[in-house]
Amino acid sequence: MNQSRWTPSAYAAAIAAVCLAAAPGAAQRASVSGQVIDTRSGQPVAHAAVHVGNNRTTVVADAQGRFTIDHLRPGSRAIWAEAPGYSARMGLVEIPDGPVQVRVEMQGDPVRLAALEVTTSRFDRRARAFAGSVRVFTQADLASMWYPNVAQLLDSRARVLATLCPGYSSFGRLNCVYTRGSTAQSRIYVDEAPWLGGQETLVDLHLPSIARVEVYGGGRQVRVYTRQFMSWASRRPYVPTPLALGS
Repeated sequence: MNQSRWTPSAYAAAIAAVCLAAAPGAAQRASVSGQVIDTRSGQPVAHAAVHVGNNRTTVVADAQGRFTIDHLRPGSRAIWAEAPGYSARMGLVEIPDGPVQVRVEMQGDPVRLAALEVTTSRFDRRARAFAGSVRVFTQADLASMWYPNVAQLLDSRARVLATLCPGYSSFGRLNCVYTRGSTAQSRIYVDEAPWLGGQETLVDLHLPSIARVEVYGGGRQVRVYTRQFMSWASRRPYVPTPLALGS
């Protein structure tokens, strides 16, 4: 089934082709399952974020590019995928009243993929150079986690103890962390820009859209990077912002 080209954004990387094969069991609840494949190599695209637009539903494919999206309404749906280093394209999938199988073929850019690897290595070197405690969650790490958003990741997995800063009322935002027996201010950056909300506002950052999370000093500094940002960074000789002194 041929799909028309459509670019959802300058950063998105999406479907090159979707071939549908209806599965048996029309009486079952509608769902889409399939695999994301690199058209050049024939290999699976690991941890691609697959979106069904009309339902605002996103899942992350596993290391073999396999995914399943459940609880969908039957009908025609926009579907696309994101993976840094891949070109953008969107297609439509016809979802029956039951499960359907799709094959998502994405066209990678070898130059961009190599640049992404270099950029990621620069982020890794910066994290290793930090003198205090560091927790780094890569895209592969995030793909295997069930946490719906960054706030729950920090609370449950990174063990960041968010708290009100001294002098704030109970209606203040959680802009501080409790670490090493004392309260310290927490600075949060999203795609290298300061995040003005407290840690509880990170519920708005859903994990399928995130490529990397760095936690420094027990949460005294948190840096979050979206897939869109990492895709943008891979298209230029990007150098990560130096960490602030004492963070």
